[in-house]
Amino acid sequence: MATFASSTAIKRMLGIPSTVTTHDDAISDLLDAVDQIVLDELNLDAAASTTYTDKLDVTDNGQTMINTTKRPVLTVAALTVGGSAYTEGTDYKIDKSLGMITLMPMGNFLPVGREQVEITYTAGFSSVPADLIYAGNLIACSMFNQQSHVGFQSERAGDYTYSLGKGVGSSIPSLASRILNKHRRLFARGAT
Repeated sequence: MATFASSTAIKRMLGIPSTVTTHDDAISDLLDAVDQIVLDELNLDAAASTTYTDKLDVTDNGQTMINTTKRPVLTVAALTVGGSAYTEGTDYKIDKSLGMITLMPMGNFLPVGREQVEITYTAGFSSVPADLIYAGNLIACSMFNQQSHVGFQSERAGDYTYSLGKGVGSSIPSLASRILNKHRRLFARGAT
């Protein structure tokens, strides 16, 4: 079942009456593709909470923060730093929306080296935000409008001319991209 788009919403946004079924198969074909596009943009394996284990490298001396590879973080099952178990609230805090782990108290540093931080956590959404669903539906509408002409922009009869639109078929609509930016990790993963 699709998470980020629905046939009903797509038809409504395209102005297709719900009683018209001509395009139902074409719309249905988009649903799984839209889900995968949104998940790829958010760097998630699934929208629902999924368990991940990250083994993170610490690259700089004096580093007190590091990011999980997935976000938003819902829960942390375990965190080890340099082989020692750490306790949330005592040894570290986590900004769950960013997936940013910060050592406590100030002055504690992460040990430099490969796979120095191991964290097991769940990430994803307990309930998918409405704006992501709207973005998914916008992407689906854009894809639907490109299906029949795959980027065709204009055609002329006298001295025949045919032209394709710029970037059509390869880009996410601007408004959908703006919404996705709110949920994407826009900075480098790993050390901060």
